[in-house]
Amino acid sequence: MITVYEMREDVLVAQTGLPRVTEEAVWVDLLNPTQEEEDIIERALKIDVPTREELQEIEASSRLYHEDGAFFMTATLVFKGGGSEAQVTPATFILVGNRLLTVRYAEPGAFALFVSRCNRQELDLNKGSMVLIGLLEAVVDRLADFIEHIQGQVEHLSRSVFKKRGSAAKRQHRYDLVLQSIGHEGEVVSKVRESCHSLGRLLTYLAYAVNERKEGKIVTSRVRAAVRDINSLTDHATFLSGKIVFLLDATLGMIQIQQNDIIKIFSVAAVVFLPPTLIASIYGMNFHDMPELDWVFGYPLAIGMMILFAILPYLYFKHRGWL
Repeated sequence: MITVYEMREDVLVAQTGLPRVTEEAVWVDLLNPTQEEEDIIERALKIDVPTREELQEIEASSRLYHEDGAFFMTATLVFKGGGSEAQVTPATFILVGNRLLTVRYAEPGAFALFVSRCNRQELDLNKGSMVLIGLLEAVVDRLADFIEHIQGQVEHLSRSVFKKRGSAAKRQHRYDLVLQSIGHEGEVVSKVRESCHSLGRLLTYLAYAVNERKEGKIVTSRVRAAVRDINSLTDHATFLSGKIVFLLDATLGMIQIQQNDIIKIFSVAAVVFLPPTLIASIYGMNFHDMPELDWVFGYPLAIGMMILFAILPYLYFKHRGWL
């Protein structure tokens, strides 16, 4: 689908009807383009539009380059897909003349966010570089929202890991859920970090492109501000990644402690019942010459000895603080 945005009376407006790249067009957005739509844009802008396979390449030379007078920049964006699961998608931003061309195969919320608020702010969107800066700022805002959500989830997980209430079975069930949540949040934060790093490289290259195109101080200052923002988000995402690793280690440690407690109970029970078992084994032997067999107090004595020698190890373990 092709969407062309034009500047009309200082307002960014989407064309209606059959899209055309006119003189007033400052932004052309390709969403899941067909081959025919790519051919139309290539003829209109006289550039080679990257294919979906080319967007997914990870080497810098395929993501950031200058060709036919246009600057090609590809970044990995995080968005909420089906079922509100975090997903990543490549998106290409192409500065060609005074126009911006975007190529994408998903619908990150940053694009809709930018379109909804671009005309509410005092932004000069009469050229593609300004549209690109505003769009990237919206992308950074969405990344910040993702990181804030992850931080809230991590704090909730931290409280769950170190909460001691409940029986052993309930704690084990809670730890199972915590492990699943830690795995999910770890996957999300890895995607956010991937997006932050790709956006950081894109903004660094954009600063070079802005300088080459002689865009002016306003564009340069906004690019530098975006670089500072994305570096801050990258550091925060790295911190959250480290905290998730800590919570994973802590959860596994708590599970191990709980398992050790269970094993300790069985070990103590085995030691406590060992002397009574030994006494019962001795008097359970079928030898003919055993004096205690004919003794009236033999049975009560054996029972008493078994009880006594069961209580003594228990009291000893209690005294040493092992129980």
